[in-house]
Amino acid sequence: MSSHFLFICFMLRCTIIRSKGDSSMELTNKIIAITGGARGLGFAMAERLGKAGARLALLDLNADNLDSAVAKLASSGIDARAFVVNVADEASVTQAFADILDQMGAVSGLVNNAGITKDALLIKAKEGEVQKRMTLDAWKSVIDVNLTGAFLCGREAATQMIEADQEGVIINISSISCAGNMGQSNYSAAKAALNALTVTWAKSWPVTVSVPAAWRLALSIPR
Repeated sequence: MSSHFLFICFMLRCTIIRSKGDSSMELTNKIIAITGGARGLGFAMAERLGKAGARLALLDLNADNLDSAVAKLASSGIDARAFVVNVADEASVTQAFADILDQMGAVSGLVNNAGITKDALLIKAKEGEVQKRMTLDAWKSVIDVNLTGAFLCGREAATQMIEADQEGVIINISSISCAGNMGQSNYSAAKAALNALTVTWAKSWPVTVSVPAAWRLALSIPR
C-alpha cells in the first residue's frame, strides 16, 4: 500500500516525526478530523486548517458546543460538520468515524486534541496523617480520554487512510507535563505514554523529518 503517515507530538516545543513523501501536502478539500474541536485549541486549529482549504469533521462530547463551532466556521466560509463522540468509548469512536466516512469520505488527517485534567496529589499528608488520595476514577478518566482516546481515534483514522490508499496525517497533542508535574500523576503519565505511542506508530512506517507549510501554519497557535 502507498499510504504515507505523519505523526507529530506537539508540545510547547515541537517534537516532530514525519511522513515519507511530498512535504507540501495540499489541504484543499482534505477531510481533517479534530477531537475536542468545538472550542479552545481544537477550534483554533480548525479555523487555521479550514482557511487553508480543509473540510473539517469536528468531534466533541458536547453537542451544543459543536453546533456553535460549526456555525462560527460556516460564517467564515469553512466547511465543517459536527460529530458527537466520547473518545474514551470504543463503540462511540467507531460509530463517529463510520459517520464521517459515510457523510464526508475517508479522513486525510486527524488531530488527537481531546483531553481532560483531574489534578490531585497521589497522597496528601500532613504531620504523618493521610488527608487525601488520588481516586481511581480520577486516574482512569484522564488515562481513558487522553491516551485511550488517542489510540481509538488514531486506529480508526489510520484504517480509513489505508483502505482509501491515500496519504495521511495524525497529530497527537502532548504537553510539557509529559516530563512529570506535581499533582498530575494521571495527566503526566498519559502524555508520556502518548509520546511513546506516537514514536511507536511512526516506526510502523518510513518517516522523514519535515513539516508541510500548511501544517506549520495550522499548528502555530499561540499557547
